[in-house]
Parts: sequence; structure tokens; C-alpha cells
Amino acid sequence: MSATREIIKSIIFRDRDQHGIPALDGAYTPNNRLETMRSLGLDLVEPDEIASDGGGGLFVTSASELLHVADPASGKAAQVADFEAPLTALTRLANGSLVVAVNGGGLRHLDPSGRLLGRLDELDGVPLRCVTAVTEDPQAGGVYFTVGSTAYAADDWIWDLMNRNRKGLLAHWSLERGAAVVLLEGLAYANGVAVEPSGYVVFTQSWSHTLARTREPGERGRQPGYEVLIGNMPGYPARIHPAAGGGYWLAVFAMRTQLIELVLREETYKREMMRCVEPELWVRPALRTLGSHLEPLQGGGIKKLGIRKPWAPPRSYGLVVRLDQAYEPVESLQSRVDGTNHGVVAAHDINGTLTVVCKGNHCLLVQDPESEGGQQ
Repeated sequence: MSATREIIKSIIFRDRDQHGIPALDGAYTPNNRLETMRSLGLDLVEPDEIASDGGGGLFVTSASELLHVADPASGKAAQVADFEAPLTALTRLANGSLVVAVNGGGLRHLDPSGRLLGRLDELDGVPLRCVTAVTEDPQAGGVYFTVGSTAYAADDWIWDLMNRNRKGLLAHWSLERGAAVVLLEGLAYANGVAVEPSGYVVFTQSWSHTLARTREPGERGRQPGYEVLIGNMPGYPARIHPAAGGGYWLAVFAMRTQLIELVLREETYKREMMRCVEPELWVRPALRTLGSHLEPLQGGGIKKLGIRKPWAPPRSYGLVVRLDQAYEPVESLQSRVDGTNHGVVAAHDINGTLTVVCKGNHCLLVQDPESEGGQQ
């Protein structure tokens, strides 16, 4: 009888699991550790991803530019290349070359000086326009990459969320042969990818708030499916990268709220909102707040004694989660509602230092040894 009840509930309440937003406790206990991190002081515009240069510096995307920072302490960056649209993904390969994604323009393979070595414009005959993450395939060469949506470009992600699409992909591009193959499709905005030492591919799905892993390692054909490792996160996950000492750093670019979950279910209200209101003012997650009195959820964060409530309903938020090797959350770094380092899209251990890409605040943050542990 209990099994029958669960089947009936799954039919009547098809979305019940994804609307049970977990509480921020345990490893997610609220803190302000992202606020205590130091900005590198680079002049960036919506940085989206970084990569080590193999020495003491790093590469970083800034709108349509690919920049090289030879000395992170200097606060200076040199342009490597400029593209026709903002960059949405980046990785450096073991041979020193780079792979970047251009919003609406597919993938480009570059040498360290920015010279074009190859490009991928289509996938299964469809223009490749929403690559969200890319990482090297260390076993067979080439790269794995995620496509958030085949319906929208990367900067239109909020439209994809509001339409509750499942049009994301996980794919593989062989740089040597120039061929690409779709591994998984029908994903709820695939937004991050990493490869385990065993060869399994781990990826995030933002709209289903999950972290998943392929069921077979090292396959280049269509895979039979995936298993969910974390099934119900408190926010929308973005990129995942290996952490020093084992485990992973997982970036969460915005938090879920009961109000947003309600709007996503109420089709009539949602469609009217999308028709009549500017996207910046929708009831929605965001990478940053505009500071406008027209934004929703303002009442929850009203200042008292000049202080904005850190526990107010979040329109934007900053969150990085450390996962152990079993994908259990063990710690987090946060910027709460009263903070500024919101819209975190990636976190790396680079040159022995945790470096966080804060797209909402247009900066890169580094964790100084004396700041580790933060303040609660």
C-alpha cells in the first residue's frame, strides 16, 4: 500500500521533491566568509571563468576579452584575444592550449597567444550557442562540455528557467578529429562539468538543483543515463572544479526561495509577468541586486539602523560549497543578503590559493591564509 501511495503522489505532485528547499544548516550554516576574501583588484566586466596558466599566473574572461594575469598580486592583466561576444566558458589543457566558449558562437581552440587552432560551431547540425562549462578529457584527449540550453543563448538563462526547460546537453569534442558527439540530452540547464580520476563525468543541472554522474566512464557514444549524487540543493549550482587535497569546489550562483518556486508553478501569473514586466524586475534569481525600489522582495530586506537584514529573502547571494570525495558538503563560503560578493559562478584552487569568480560583483576573490575560517 505504501508503494501504491508513493506512485499516486508522484503522479499528482510531480514536482514535490524539487520544491522542498533545504534549510541552510550543517555545512551550509550562514556565514560571511566570501566577504572576508580579498579582491585581486582587476578591472573586469562580468568575469565568467578562470584557468591557471601553468605557472604563477592565470587566464580570466572579462566580457568578450580573454585576459592573462601574469602576476595576480599586480592587479594588471594583458589582453590575449577579443571575440565578437562575451565568453561563457574556459579551460586550459595539459599541452598549454586553451578552449573558450563564445556566447552564441560555439567553442574555440586557441594557443596561449590567442591564435585560433580550431573551432566547433555546430552540434548534431544545430548551432552551438549556450556552452556553459568545459573541461579536458585526460584519458582520450579532447574536452567535455555542457550546453545549458539549445533554445537560448547563455545570457538569456532566466528565460530558460522561467520556461522550465530541459534542453541542456553533455557532449564531447575531439580536438584531434574535430568531431563532437552528444553524450546526454534533456538536461535541466547543464552548467558545470568535471572528470573524476576514474573517468566518470560529473556535471551540474541548475534548474533541477542537482549534481550528477554518468553511469559509464570514458564512453564517447551516447550514454545510457546518469545517477544523481546530490538531489536537492538550496540554490542553483554552476561550475564544479577539483579541490586541493581531494573533493570539489561547487559554485552556486543564486539561491532558491519559496516565492520563486511558487511563481515557477503558477503559469498564468508567470506568463503575465513575463509579458508586462522588464526581465530585471521579475520575481527571479539574479546575479546581483539593482538597488531599485521596484525590485521584488525589497520589503524583506528593509534597513534598520542603517543595516540591511542578512537573513532577508535573497534575490542575489554568494555561495561556494566544498564537497568531499563522496560528494558530501563539508563547508561553505557565503556572502549573505547584506553582502556584495554575489553571483559566484566558479571556484578553483589555483597556485595553492582558492580563487573565486564573482560575476555579480565583477571581481576575482582570493582566500588569504589569515582569513581562512572567516567570521560567522
